[in-house]
Amino acid sequence: MHTWVAAALVAAVCTLNPSLALAQRFDFERSFPAPGLSKLDVSTVRGKIEIVAGEPGRVVVTGTATVRVGWDVPANAVDLARQVAAAPPIEQAGATVRLRTPSDRAARQAVTVSYQVRVPPDTEVQTTSESGATSVRGVGAAVDVRTQSGAIELHSLAGIVTVSTGSGAVTADAIAGALAVSTASSSITGIGIGSSLRIRTQSGEVNAALTGNGDVDVETGSSAIRLRGVRGGLTAKTQSGRIAVQGAPGREWIATTGSSSVEMDVDAGAAFSIDATSRSGSVAVDGSSVTGPATKRDVKGTVNGGGPLVRIASGSGSIRVLVGAQ
Repeated sequence: MHTWVAAALVAAVCTLNPSLALAQRFDFERSFPAPGLSKLDVSTVRGKIEIVAGEPGRVVVTGTATVRVGWDVPANAVDLARQVAAAPPIEQAGATVRLRTPSDRAARQAVTVSYQVRVPPDTEVQTTSESGATSVRGVGAAVDVRTQSGAIELHSLAGIVTVSTGSGAVTADAIAGALAVSTASSSITGIGIGSSLRIRTQSGEVNAALTGNGDVDVETGSSAIRLRGVRGGLTAKTQSGRIAVQGAPGREWIATTGSSSVEMDVDAGAAFSIDATSRSGSVAVDGSSVTGPATKRDVKGTVNGGGPLVRIASGSGSIRVLVGAQ
């Protein structure tokens, strides 16, 4: 179907049924005690998901049922939205509370459901969404977020955090537990990462600052990798993106790129061994002397008496290690 034909159909539907064009919203709220709650499981299609830590032993669900606009929206969409708001798809089974999309097919076509939830601080959280944005804040237990294309924001989380997304940008701030992110093309920004970090992405830029001694394992297809405050082990690999790392190696560091540069700013006084090679770019270590052989494209030896191995390889980019820049 041609684009102009589809647009004409949508306009005609909205003209015949003006209530659809208004995208009416119907709010709802449910509050109930959940003293034994250990898990919140939320699933939407297009709606937003917002979760924040609240008071112990109680769950508060605030949501909206919004009438969709489109040629395939049922004629009674407004009535269906009212029905969803009057009886939102919320259920509690033992220690788990589940929030879902409407079970009725017509209601799913008619309505987008969004959830804002306050949960006890020690609640485990799992969310799934196709295209809605997701945010989780202040939760102390494990968090698992999955989405196809929605933006993801994570703040002040104490447990293990796992993220899987197709194309939504990921922002993580003050994450105390291990953080693992898998995405196809999203940018990933991390601030205050207190434990280990594992990232897999095809084309999204990675920019992260760490506060702990956890290991870092980042692999991208064609994106830049920028890491600050690395104190543990490091594996950074990209096909064509630039790699920039700041910190001090507590365990082995490995950085590999196919065609871009590698820059490392190592803390003053850090002791390490180095094995850096570029097939067609230059290799330089500045700020400290290297004990061992060095050529224009290859440096091997020890710095400040030696320590964890820093291994760097680039196909055609330059390599520069600066000691004591901070």
